[in-house]
Amino acid sequence: MASRVRQGVTTLGDQSILFAAAVRGVFQRPFYVAEFLEQCRFILGACFVPLLLTGLGWGTIVALEAGNFFKLASAEWRIGGFMVLANVREFAPVATGLMVAAVCGTAITADLGARKVREELEALSVIGLSNILFIVVPRFLAMAFMTALYNVPMIAFTCLSGYLASVALVGVNSGAFISTFFTQGTLQDLYGGEIKCIVFGMLVATICCYKGITARGGAEGVARAVHQGVVACFVSIQIFEYLYTPTVLALFHTNNVLR
Repeated sequence: MASRVRQGVTTLGDQSILFAAAVRGVFQRPFYVAEFLEQCRFILGACFVPLLLTGLGWGTIVALEAGNFFKLASAEWRIGGFMVLANVREFAPVATGLMVAAVCGTAITADLGARKVREELEALSVIGLSNILFIVVPRFLAMAFMTALYNVPMIAFTCLSGYLASVALVGVNSGAFISTFFTQGTLQDLYGGEIKCIVFGMLVATICCYKGITARGGAEGVARAVHQGVVACFVSIQIFEYLYTPTVLALFHTNNVLR
């Protein structure tokens, strides 16, 4: 038990060091633009359909459950404002981070793990390329940028499906939904979600790159690293979400008021 705790603390420390090195590497040269754009292209193509399906499904579920509950209290006109609280503020950023981790984070871990067991990463060091600048930094920036970018369509998907389900299935008045949605929504909710997604992307990139470049034991070791990486990403996202949201609500008290 003590050895596992020690190993966990050591891993957390190594990942923190890698995170700090990636942040420093953003401001160092050379910056490999082609690698950064390739990672952005990969994330853009791989995540769109899963995010679309997740957003449409979740928005519909929230609208049906919350809409029927509000209808019992004769307050179905509040469902638009509730969609801001449920989707814009909370679910859209978290779901975006989780989906990016599940789809692209695992791919990054598998790719780097395969390179590690084939000793390609050592070969890069031999020819004078920094693994931090060439491997970690482009993925670190691409994950942060694309996760924040994907939060916008995720909000659109969840809110659109929630609107359609509320109006067509629950029977909420369209004007009341739109009115309370824009009354309750603030730029703080949007900015807060974007900041949250940037941090999610950084955490996912750090964890997945670390698991990939430390993989060992052949194909079985790579598979183990992928599994450990995605679980660690999910746990890290939930921990940060648990700390971030109460802090923001404590700083901006007006967000706790129904308008």
